[in-house]
Amino acid sequence: MQNEEVLNSDILRVRLTELEYGGEKNFTVEEVRKIIIEETGESPPRNIEILSTDSLKEFKELKNEGKDSGFDGTAIHFYDAEKGINQTYVITRGSENGERLDNEEKGGPLDWIYNSLGIYAGKESNQYREAKLFDSLVSKEVEKNIKLNHIEIENKKYGLGHSLGGNLIQMISIMNGSFEKVYAFNDAPPSAYQLAFIDISFRRQLFLRFDLNPNSFDEIYAIPPAELKAFAENHYRESNQNIHHLTNEEDMLFAASDLRGFLDLGSRTVLDSDPDFVSIRDRIGNLSDEDLYEMQKFLVKYAPAYKAGGYNGLIKAMTGVDLVLLQELKDTLTNISITDNPVGGAEAVWETVKKLDEIAVNLKDFALQLPQLIKNLPVLLSIFTDLTSGEIDLIVDELKGMEKDVKEIQSLIASLADLTAMDGLLTLNPIEFVQKLFTIKDLFEAIDAKINQLFGRFDTIKAIIKEAKMEFGEAVEGHSLQQVSNALAKKGRRYEGGSLFIFKVAGNGQKIEVNLSSAVRIYQSGMDSYDDQEAALRRYQRAFEAVFFEDYERRKGDLLSKIHDMESNPRSYRKLLAIGSEYEVKSIHVHEQIKALPAAFSDRLHETVLHFQDQFDKGRKLISSIKTSIEKMFQEEKDIASIFDLR
Repeated sequence: MQNEEVLNSDILRVRLTELEYGGEKNFTVEEVRKIIIEETGESPPRNIEILSTDSLKEFKELKNEGKDSGFDGTAIHFYDAEKGINQTYVITRGSENGERLDNEEKGGPLDWIYNSLGIYAGKESNQYREAKLFDSLVSKEVEKNIKLNHIEIENKKYGLGHSLGGNLIQMISIMNGSFEKVYAFNDAPPSAYQLAFIDISFRRQLFLRFDLNPNSFDEIYAIPPAELKAFAENHYRESNQNIHHLTNEEDMLFAASDLRGFLDLGSRTVLDSDPDFVSIRDRIGNLSDEDLYEMQKFLVKYAPAYKAGGYNGLIKAMTGVDLVLLQELKDTLTNISITDNPVGGAEAVWETVKKLDEIAVNLKDFALQLPQLIKNLPVLLSIFTDLTSGEIDLIVDELKGMEKDVKEIQSLIASLADLTAMDGLLTLNPIEFVQKLFTIKDLFEAIDAKINQLFGRFDTIKAIIKEAKMEFGEAVEGHSLQQVSNALAKKGRRYEGGSLFIFKVAGNGQKIEVNLSSAVRIYQSGMDSYDDQEAALRRYQRAFEAVFFEDYERRKGDLLSKIHDMESNPRSYRKLLAIGSEYEVKSIHVHEQIKALPAAFSDRLHETVLHFQDQFDKGRKLISSIKTSIEKMFQEEKDIASIFDLR
């Protein structure tokens, strides 16, 4: 049947989706062709076009204007008239361990913040909007290509996505129905809250069904999770039939998919990529809905701060304190010297008090936020670390100590209010003035000590968490596409860094492993190099023959032609006689003796060509031995020959 899926296996789809994390330089037509050949042993479609967020004008403008949400994507358009193929695969990038960060000023991991605020809490949609825009732009570009090349085969579109990308590609499919099929790998599942935020029609029905105030979105968080899940999955039953999930049992997002609000849409295949690791799914499942509800409200509260101020805005909103400002104040307090110059000290006091006013506001916010941190942090730590309850209690104690420190700092700042009034200081006599400055200095030192204590508590919390074994490390690793690839690998195959390795155990028990991707690359590059050198030798041979043999024959021909003309038309050469001569030219006979080029010319050329040709043949034979030895060693790999030879 014509136009069947080009990417017709899970391993093909996963490996090409993994290319997205290498960026535009790695996601090339050559790399796409290589992977298809490695996995199928067949020639890829004739025409392959790559489209990406980095190459589309509209996305470049978004980045230039500083409106980039962190979304990235790539699309592959396959076209082959002879094979009856016209297909587009849209790939939306997700979250990996080393995910792209925002600009240095913000410095935060955008995708994971979106995972919590955009999906779980349902209060952010910027990446979905950009993913939808990307899908639309890709369709327009492909349509242009179809018209330009007069393609009469119907274009079929498929969606691929991992992690957050898996969430986004599902959302596009659910909302627009624009894909034949959607394949989501270790995906962040859509949540009812996310869909209610984006899908107005669903939100209206949801509010009617549960009798909610249409002007208060946050009321949906109070809906019993099981009822909300059932209602949402029933609502989207028809629009998720084409969605298929491929999931590692160990994946952290799969472990979290039972949390309140997350939906299970479409079909699913579960892989076990690490039999020695027990998923953290049970641990998350043991959390009470009350705890999860409080954590969700906690995240919802800070979504606007993230939208307005990015990562820095989020951290500041969550803690209420600007640590950079605190450090600046601490440095200022340390450098004030009143004893050396009382007048200059007074000026420094007034400048410092201005900063204290800012700190007072920050600390007030911090004091208000701490109870929420104290309430929610233990839940988060219990999910993602193996910290003991005693260690978690230590962290909570430090947080409570922060609360006490902040109140004392606030009290000290309040004590400065009357002492630092400008008009009050100026009415004092010099002795009182200096005495008051020393009192102010004592308060500054007390504030400095308390700030040091506050920083110390931050350091203690960081140290406790840092030294803990992070049990979700295996769950993070299970989230990676490389883990999925290896779980899907045929016997005797594994994947690493985008390369295909083949291996077997010899009779003596020794493991023999070959990086087949690298071997093929060396083989093809070597053969290409000898082809290029041979072509250069042929050009040299032609140039040599043109300069010597052909030029000699041309000159010889010109000379013989001239002789023939002189002998045929002797009278026309009378001009060769002296002027006024009484003689006539009646005939001319030329006795020519034209020597052949010395044999050395042709002999040397022949010897040179033979020498280099012999070197090329030996080189090709040596490089071919790589292919033949691997073929003999791994006879069970039936497609090795075609993997080496196809391009």
